[in-house]
Amino acid sequence: MQSLARQVEARAQRLAEASVSGLYEDPFWFARYGEERARRFGGEDALFHVRYLVQALDAQDPGVMERYARWLQGLLVPRGMSSRHIAQHFQGLRNALSREGLTEPPQALEYMRAAIAALAWPEGPARAVHEALPRLVWCTMDVLARRVPGTREQEARLHDEVELQWAYLMDALGMKRPGLFVEHARWYAGFWPQRGLPCDYRTLLETLEVALSHEPSLREEVQGVVANGLTALAKEQS
Repeated sequence: MQSLARQVEARAQRLAEASVSGLYEDPFWFARYGEERARRFGGEDALFHVRYLVQALDAQDPGVMERYARWLQGLLVPRGMSSRHIAQHFQGLRNALSREGLTEPPQALEYMRAAIAALAWPEGPARAVHEALPRLVWCTMDVLARRVPGTREQEARLHDEVELQWAYLMDALGMKRPGLFVEHARWYAGFWPQRGLPCDYRTLLETLEVALSHEPSLREEVQGVVANGLTALAKEQS
């Protein structure tokens, strides 16, 4: 019987294609990178994910995937992607492995889980936000529900957006480049109408500020990054 590594390797192209099959339903990718580049680099990245997984399986070392995840984070976050997007890529591959029946022994799934976990920032303000994230997301959604009530379907999509904005904030803090969040806010404000949600992007960022105000353990540095994003939007709209 073939080893798990060889089974994954033999199906590399199929796994890569399956892992991104639903990715481009999100208009973010084509808006941010253009359709041709998004499809080309998305496909290439997906194949790289599989190849690194094969290396990890050969070495019997989840650290291969963890180091790869952190390397990708450092490469892609400054280019407009968030750690949440990278995690979605990895989860897509995890799902593809399951559909292909590559679940026993369970190392492939476990190594992908390790890669996703490695994207969490380990220290500093980014870690503080990560630890408070369930409360921050709940508070943000609570404030938004009172300000801009929408349908159940819109609420689910808005929840995803809220988590995404917190991910961008954590990435800017984790990389010690707060300006990344300002750059993100400027671009995302223009993209936001494509989301078709019942609030504007500025309102969403304002609710992040409200949520942070209920977390005194988070330093002013965190609140300042969001405030700078709002200031940048105000200047562009004036």
